Amino acid sequence: MEKYDLLDVPHLIYVMDTMCSWCYGFAPVLHQLKKEQEGKLNFKLVLGGLRPGTTEPMDDQMKAAVQQHWQEVAKATGQAFDFSFFERESFVYDTEPACRAVITMRYLQAEKELEMAEEVQRAFYARNNDVTKPEVLAEIALGLGIAEDIFLEKFHSDEMKEKTKQDFLIARHLQANAFPSVYLLNGHNVSLLSRGYRLYDALNAKLQEALKGV
Repeated sequence: MEKYDLLDVPHLIYVMDTMCSWCYGFAPVLHQLKKEQEGKLNFKLVLGGLRPGTTEPMDDQMKAAVQQHWQEVAKATGQAFDFSFFERESFVYDTEPACRAVITMRYLQAEKELEMAEEVQRAFYARNNDVTKPEVLAEIALGLGIAEDIFLEKFHSDEMKEKTKQDFLIARHLQANAFPSVYLLNGHNVSLLSRGYRLYDALNAKLQEALKGV
């Protein structure tokens, strides 16, 4: 494979967090967009860090707010949710481990990076698995062909913690203050295509408009 600089080739940049409900709802839209642009644009996934490093357990007020988001996403997108999540006691909504798991997959088997993100989403939202736990994330990686011990060694490394922080910094540099966010990078020009959930037709129209200068 030929090496190239990110600036040399137009890229779709997708900024998301694996524990962001609207990102979970957006997955089918992203799939369609990515499929339509295959061979035309390169794709880069950036993990944004919704609530990295959170240490306080969810209180009733936060549970109510998050549950409302989930209900809205389910209604708007048809994605499956397991609402028994809200019966959990003392859940700490730290999104850093799940983001780091995806970045770990990036460095172990890059072509399965997005698949890892989607499997983590399904495990969390549809099956109520605790994806803040390394052993749960390792089991997901195993399903994608990575041995648990190999995954965990990489996942716990200082390198992966640093790479995860770098993704969060890229998201901030892009001013991706809402997830999901989609950008077109063309040379030094960055065009915002979507901040937050957007239906495919509207997103594609925005992309075609941005591509006129490509």
